[in-house]
Amino acid sequence: MPTFGRYEILDKLGEGAMGVVYRARDQSLGRVVALKMLSAELSGEEELLQRFQREAEAVGRLSHPNIVTVYDVGDAEGQLYMAMELLEGDDLRSLIERRVHVPLADRVRILQKICEGVAYAHSRGVVHRDIKPANILVTSDGRVKLLDFGLARVATRSTITRQGVILGTPDYMAPEQAMGKGTDRRSDAFSAGAVFYELLTGAQPFKGKTLHGVLYQIISEEPAPLLTVNPDLPAQLASIVHGMLRKDPEKRYASLEELGRALQDIHFALRRSRSRSALPQSVAAGEESRARVRDHLARGRSHFDAGRAEAALEEMAEVLGLDPGCEEAAELAWRANKAAWPPAGTAEPADPAHEARVVRLLARAAWGRPPEEARAALAELALIAPDEPRFGDLLRERAVRSR
Repeated sequence: MPTFGRYEILDKLGEGAMGVVYRARDQSLGRVVALKMLSAELSGEEELLQRFQREAEAVGRLSHPNIVTVYDVGDAEGQLYMAMELLEGDDLRSLIERRVHVPLADRVRILQKICEGVAYAHSRGVVHRDIKPANILVTSDGRVKLLDFGLARVATRSTITRQGVILGTPDYMAPEQAMGKGTDRRSDAFSAGAVFYELLTGAQPFKGKTLHGVLYQIISEEPAPLLTVNPDLPAQLASIVHGMLRKDPEKRYASLEELGRALQDIHFALRRSRSRSALPQSVAAGEESRARVRDHLARGRSHFDAGRAEAALEEMAEVLGLDPGCEEAAELAWRANKAAWPPAGTAEPADPAHEARVVRLLARAAWGRPPEEARAALAELALIAPDEPRFGDLLRERAVRSR
């Protein structure tokens, strides 16, 4: 294998504007890392060099469970490099495009962890400036990690961006960023809001056929109300996202830490109610509750190790109903969910009996059916097929007709 400094190059992971990323082994520590390098050809370009150095500086000063860890930064053989923790998993762009089944409570947990990571960066004077689905990774064990601070601006340094030059991904940038003005933590709040909107609905809040069309919408138009796109969302959650997407930075949430706490409350409520409502229910307390949590965890791990993903999910749902903050249960639930619900297009054919039941319930819940019958059918659909697209279409139709 070729070597670079003290690193043995194993294979290439990817390539982007900020450099090439390799899987590599630190020969002095025996640790496998993601090695990001700025190519020799680009090292002569002053702005790219400064941006790469800025990414190293920004991430190197951050240490948080929801931000990628940097182990080493340096210059070898005339090339700048950064050695980071190697993460296995899927970024949000991949999860959204593949229509991976992610329960609402898990999506809210992802949003909460994004807020925690970004809030920590802000507390250390770092603004990300390029929050987008491709820069948010959910690892194979359910942890959430923020990636690529290549456009980050450290508050103690003057910006390198020339006035009027736009850096960042247009679909998620804040209006002030789209206009080439100054950015701060409130700009990150807007970008995070655009990501949240897409993760909750599957649709981007701002769409256009051209770059200028997207920028015009970001600057001048409001996105479709969340509850018209996905009527099944808690109203409080929709209100939070729209508050993040306000055009005027002064009217947005100033603190993502505050947002994270609000999302944690919603996440806990969804967990306690098994995602059936956003209303918290009474929770057992004391040693009896802790013993039940330990028992469910043990059974869930046993089921998962034996390949019984759906049984493991049931056990983790019980744990999270008792202790919504149990990270071990949340991470095991993520892994079991991936195993039980493959991405759209890769799943096995649906069970005929289940499909027939869904069809009957959809018919009973259709507009015009007796209200009591429709309500009962909707409640049953919410339990057995919460992410069924036909169920979502039916809810939207009923919402429109009832106005």
